[in-house]
Amino acid sequence: MRLRRSYDLQQQLTLLFVSAVATVLFTRSFLAATGYPQVGNSTLHIAHVLYGGLLLIAALIATLAFLSPAAKPTAAVVGGIGFGLFIDEVGKFVTKDVNYFYRPAIAIIYVSFVVLFGVIRALARRSFGPDEAVLIGLDSLQHAAVGTLTEERRARTLALLGSTGAGSPLATGVHDLLHAARTTHDEPGLAERLAAWGRRTWARLVAHPRFRALIFALLFAGVAVSIGETGWLLRHGIGNLSFSGRAYALTTLAADAMLVVGALVLERSLLSALHWYDHAVLLQIVVGQVFLYSSEQLAATLNLAALLALWFLIRWGIHFESAGTGRRPSARAAAAPAA
Repeated sequence: MRLRRSYDLQQQLTLLFVSAVATVLFTRSFLAATGYPQVGNSTLHIAHVLYGGLLLIAALIATLAFLSPAAKPTAAVVGGIGFGLFIDEVGKFVTKDVNYFYRPAIAIIYVSFVVLFGVIRALARRSFGPDEAVLIGLDSLQHAAVGTLTEERRARTLALLGSTGAGSPLATGVHDLLHAARTTHDEPGLAERLAAWGRRTWARLVAHPRFRALIFALLFAGVAVSIGETGWLLRHGIGNLSFSGRAYALTTLAADAMLVVGALVLERSLLSALHWYDHAVLLQIVVGQVFLYSSEQLAATLNLAALLALWFLIRWGIHFESAGTGRRPSARAAAAPAA
């Protein structure tokens, strides 16, 4: 039987992902700050992976036993914390001496999160089908039953039923019930206000005559930094580099090439340039950081924080540009009437 997806899968899985990453960062920082204390005695050692397992089963119970819409976000947070506590001790699972400080453990944890992130994106990118639209409608009716159905969610669900062509008797019944359901009329939430502010800010930025020059300068700076990092790695010759160092250097050169392509297409299409910049940063995050973590954990952590901040800004720009808020003629076309 084919599995049908939830309408809120990206939101819930992202919540799980963020909870897991935050748990690993907090756990490692807390243990380092407190001198790695142990719970137990001379015979027993209660590892925090056990707490992770208990939280994971609690998340499963929450999703399997309760119908309330609040069960899923609660399970996402609890399950994310449980997975974070579990994967944080991966060094003990892959070494004969049960070594928590096994150096490649950070790289293994990082790869696990990259794979999880890829799974979330893959699930969220596919369009919904008619059967999924009906199930999403039934889920929205659950929200209506407990008084948490918003007008926006109802409108999106009705639009989804219409766009997917769901025309079964059950789909018709769900459609009619949603039309008659009472919705909440709360003020716009923080997410909605931030989205509106983002649209206004992006529109002002793109309308500025020097905006493309700023993007080009950022592309040039990114290439310069990457070339500097590669030059530092190769200062003693490529023969003296480890496999991880060589792989990271090659990844950086490939990312630099993408940045150059982004600079070349910037005049023609801002959106295309942002996509090339997005590819370059994602290549560094998904591939380059894995090899960097195997040798330079502190540098990799700082580099990852900068890359994630940059990637967030790029995705912010791509979102609003592709949505149509920035569909304006290129700088050359805009200058033609003035000439």
